[in-house]
Amino acid sequence: MARAEAERGGEPLVRSRTLPLLAGYWSFGQFWGVWVILVLEYQRQHALTDSRLGLMYSLLSLAAIGTMLAGAPRLQRLSLRTSVPASLAFLAVGSIGLAVQPTSLVLVTFVVVGVGNGLIDVYLNVAAQREESRSRRPVLQWLHASYALGGVTGAAAAGALRTVDLDHRLGLAAAGIALLATAGWNARRAVDEPAAESAAALLSVSALRRNPTLWIPALTVLFCFLVEGSMDIWSGLYLREQLGASAGAAGAAFVAFAGALFVGRLFAAKVLFGLGARRTIIISGIGGGIGGTIAVLSDTTMVVAAAFLLMGFAMSAAGPAGFSLVEGTSEDPSAAIAAVATVGYTGFVWSPPLLGWIADTVDLRAAMGVIVFATLGITIMGFFARRKRPG
Repeated sequence: MARAEAERGGEPLVRSRTLPLLAGYWSFGQFWGVWVILVLEYQRQHALTDSRLGLMYSLLSLAAIGTMLAGAPRLQRLSLRTSVPASLAFLAVGSIGLAVQPTSLVLVTFVVVGVGNGLIDVYLNVAAQREESRSRRPVLQWLHASYALGGVTGAAAAGALRTVDLDHRLGLAAAGIALLATAGWNARRAVDEPAAESAAALLSVSALRRNPTLWIPALTVLFCFLVEGSMDIWSGLYLREQLGASAGAAGAAFVAFAGALFVGRLFAAKVLFGLGARRTIIISGIGGGIGGTIAVLSDTTMVVAAAFLLMGFAMSAAGPAGFSLVEGTSEDPSAAIAAVATVGYTGFVWSPPLLGWIADTVDLRAAMGVIVFATLGITIMGFFARRKRPG
């Protein structure tokens, strides 16, 4: 009976396998939601300039990409019941390390966080893709929506923690404990099968050489990742340091962005079906640009929060639309998506030191202006994308 239900993708079995994955990605998003609000206290504790912090982010991103390209292949024959919880646990160690480390170990801790990010992005997406194939349900869409939901809960919790003047290290430690809890849940529920085939596909970048038309979706995703990644690491500093917002107000503003991203991602597939990828990308880029421009020009936290809300809704469908452009190419979808994702991740390497340098030499408002230029890049890529009938 249980075997028959498994073959049919029965509802109870789908929930038992999918919910732990969603919880794991939620804890992943919650870590970054906590970080974006508490990074100012961390920066002050360790006397890090904006440019120095930008270099730390680049180191983190290099560790993540290196893990995806070199580390993950050596683990791909492990059971997902091992690799999925191990990925979450690795980031948990990094999160707790951020809370308790001395300044001399800042570099090491950022590397650990980067490795955890790389492992999570490979193995939780592999596991979600497997469940999506089995159940014929949009598990990947739910997975990335749960990340945005984690950003909401993390930023809200961090803002509340600082509002009552508790030590910021408690928030980082709590984020690590949540990651450990979801790691334990996945250790009990994840499927007992290797990720070799999917992981190998995720790590292939040769598709870009075989099919140059993939550069359009690749650059689209690059700009999308740059916007979302920059919001995850710089928006809190912008609000608190540039505008003088309290931690609670900054948390509420980021909740507006992450919450809109969460709600928008739940309906992203319907938007794509109705408008088509090309129109969705153009509209997303224009909407994100309008929201970003308002956020950069305003000095009022409430207005910036409203602008973040607009950015979140606009950007929620841009990434999925960028990935969907690979369907218009002759390349194998798995290899194409892998190549597009790899190009997207490079933005996390070069953008943090650039924004950090701009923040140090000009100010954080100018650094946030780079995000507006990234939305312009999204719009331009939309115009270059091949026309395709909706649906």
